[in-house]
Amino acid sequence: MQILPTNQPIALTRAATHREPTVAEVSDQFETLLTHQILQELQKGLEGESLFGDGVEGNTLGAVAQWEIAEKLAGSLDLGILAQLRTADNTEQRGDK
Repeated sequence: MQILPTNQPIALTRAATHREPTVAEVSDQFETLLTHQILQELQKGLEGESLFGDGVEGNTLGAVAQWEIAEKLAGSLDLGILAQLRTADNTEQRGDK
Protein backbone atom coordinates (compact mmCIF):
# COMPACT_ATOMS: atom_id res chain seq x y z
CA MET A 1 0.00 0.00 0.00
CA GLN A 2 1.32 3.40 -0.96
CA ILE A 3 0.70 6.37 1.31
CA LEU A 4 0.09 9.52 -0.69
CA PRO A 5 1.07 13.02 0.41
CA THR A 6 -1.99 14.98 1.47
CA ASN A 7 -1.18 17.91 -0.81
CA GLN A 8 -1.16 15.84 -4.03
CA PRO A 9 -4.41 14.86 -5.77
CA ILE A 10 -4.96 11.14 -6.24
CA ALA A 11 -5.73 11.53 -9.96
CA LEU A 12 -2.30 13.01 -10.64
CA THR A 13 -0.59 10.20 -8.75
CA ARG A 14 -2.43 7.51 -10.72
CA ALA A 15 -1.73 9.25 -14.02
CA ALA A 16 1.96 9.51 -13.22
CA THR A 17 2.26 5.77 -12.55
CA HIS A 18 0.11 4.63 -15.49
CA ARG A 19 1.89 2.91 -18.35
CA GLU A 20 0.68 1.34 -21.54
CA PRO A 21 0.88 -2.47 -21.60
CA THR A 22 3.39 -4.07 -23.96
CA VAL A 23 2.34 -6.06 -27.00
CA ALA A 24 3.51 -9.22 -25.23
CA GLU A 25 1.31 -8.48 -22.19
CA VAL A 26 -1.72 -7.78 -24.35
CA SER A 27 -1.20 -10.92 -26.42
CA ASP A 28 -0.90 -13.00 -23.22
CA GLN A 29 -4.17 -11.54 -21.96
CA PHE A 30 -5.86 -12.20 -25.30
CA GLU A 31 -4.62 -15.80 -25.38
CA THR A 32 -6.02 -16.29 -21.87
CA LEU A 33 -9.37 -14.83 -22.94
CA LEU A 34 -9.48 -17.00 -26.06
CA THR A 35 -8.60 -20.13 -24.07
CA HIS A 36 -11.28 -19.25 -21.49
CA GLN A 37 -13.90 -18.97 -24.22
CA ILE A 38 -12.88 -22.34 -25.63
CA LEU A 39 -13.20 -23.89 -22.16
CA GLN A 40 -16.67 -22.36 -21.77
CA GLU A 41 -17.78 -23.91 -25.04
CA LEU A 42 -16.38 -27.30 -24.01
CA GLN A 43 -18.24 -27.08 -20.69
CA LYS A 44 -21.54 -26.60 -22.56
CA GLY A 45 -21.14 -30.13 -23.90
CA LEU A 46 -21.68 -31.55 -20.41
CA GLU A 47 -25.47 -31.26 -20.88
CA GLY A 48 -26.08 -28.98 -17.92
CA GLU A 49 -23.75 -30.88 -15.60
CA SER A 50 -21.08 -28.94 -13.80
CA LEU A 51 -18.12 -30.01 -11.74
CA PHE A 52 -19.09 -27.34 -9.21
CA GLY A 53 -22.81 -27.91 -8.89
CA ASP A 54 -25.84 -26.06 -10.15
CA GLY A 55 -27.09 -22.56 -9.49
CA VAL A 56 -25.29 -19.28 -9.00
CA GLU A 57 -22.61 -20.78 -6.76
CA GLY A 58 -21.77 -23.50 -9.26
CA ASN A 59 -21.65 -21.02 -12.13
CA THR A 60 -19.42 -18.64 -10.17
CA LEU A 61 -17.00 -21.34 -9.03
CA GLY A 62 -16.99 -22.84 -12.52
CA ALA A 63 -16.14 -19.49 -14.12
CA VAL A 64 -13.30 -18.86 -11.65
CA ALA A 65 -11.92 -22.36 -12.20
CA GLN A 66 -12.19 -21.99 -15.99
CA TRP A 67 -10.30 -18.69 -15.84
CA GLU A 68 -7.53 -20.21 -13.72
CA ILE A 69 -7.24 -23.19 -16.07
CA ALA A 70 -7.25 -20.83 -19.07
CA GLU A 71 -4.39 -18.78 -17.57
CA LYS A 72 -2.33 -21.92 -16.99
CA LEU A 73 -3.05 -23.32 -20.45
CA ALA A 74 -2.38 -20.03 -22.23
CA GLY A 75 0.88 -19.67 -20.31
CA SER A 76 2.06 -23.14 -21.27
CA LEU A 77 0.90 -23.11 -24.90
CA ASP A 78 2.09 -20.91 -27.72
CA LEU A 79 -1.00 -19.96 -29.69
CA GLY A 80 1.06 -17.71 -31.96
CA ILE A 81 -0.83 -14.48 -31.26
CA LEU A 82 2.33 -12.54 -30.33
CA ALA A 83 4.19 -13.77 -33.40
CA GLN A 84 1.28 -12.73 -35.64
CA LEU A 85 1.10 -9.28 -34.05
CA ARG A 86 4.84 -8.77 -34.49
CA THR A 87 4.66 -9.92 -38.12
CA ALA A 88 1.76 -7.56 -38.79
CA ASP A 89 3.60 -4.69 -37.09
CA ASN A 90 6.76 -5.32 -39.14
CA THR A 91 4.74 -5.50 -42.36
CA GLU A 92 2.98 -2.24 -41.50
CA GLN A 93 6.27 -0.49 -40.71
CA ARG A 94 7.78 -1.59 -44.06
CA GLY A 95 4.64 -0.50 -45.91
CA ASP A 96 3.98 -3.98 -47.33
CA LYS A 97 0.48 -5.15 -48.00
